[in-house]
Amino acid sequence: MTKHPLLKYLLLSILILTVASIHAQSTGNAQSGSNAGTDTTMHHRNPGMHRWGNRTGGDEGRGDNWGRGEHIRYTPEQRQQAMAINKDYHQKSEDLYKQDNLTLKQYKAGLVALQKEKKDKLAALLSPGQKTEIAARRKEMDENRQVREVARLEKLKLHLNLTDDQVAKIKAGQENLHSQAKAIHENDNLLPQQKMEQLKTLMAKRNDTYKSVLTPDQYTQFEKMSHRRAGGPFRGSRAI
Repeated sequence: MTKHPLLKYLLLSILILTVASIHAQSTGNAQSGSNAGTDTTMHHRNPGMHRWGNRTGGDEGRGDNWGRGEHIRYTPEQRQQAMAINKDYHQKSEDLYKQDNLTLKQYKAGLVALQKEKKDKLAALLSPGQKTEIAARRKEMDENRQVREVARLEKLKLHLNLTDDQVAKIKAGQENLHSQAKAIHENDNLLPQQKMEQLKTLMAKRNDTYKSVLTPDQYTQFEKMSHRRAGGPFRGSRAI
């Protein structure tokens, strides 16, 4: 070790910074691995046994709504009951995660069962009036979606000079994709992460209809329109 005070101080500082950087990097990697929630980030706590990254299976467990955009006003008693249901769900999820004798398949099946149980309990809290309100909002959302799709398709028809036959085929393709997306959303046998993966795959195919229906020149124009919309897909191409 050198006897020069300044050099000694610099070497010591570098050593401290290096150790801190290595520690931060390893901690960050561990955290990213534990939260990934995919099959490629399984933890091997015991030989032959697997753990999915996210202990709660990617479900936020919120009790303030039962669907996309379905915000319902709950009574204080309902909120307390929903909190208790969510707390019980998360505790059971943690207990399931700690079982070292489960395979990944068994762990996922256990999470699916817990989420079904939580969903049924939360739904049981709703009054008949609240259930009616949810049904009305779902209907309104679906009607608004249909209106938006008609408007987007009409705009696309004008820009690309589509024939009535092309419009009909594109509309049918959009409705088909929407039906598939709805089926995925409503599939209680899938975990949230699995739904996201399937929806992502479905979204990647949303332009297949346009490729099969449009002429080469029309599709070239369609792609140009897509990228002029804030660097993203043209709204008319969104089938979901």
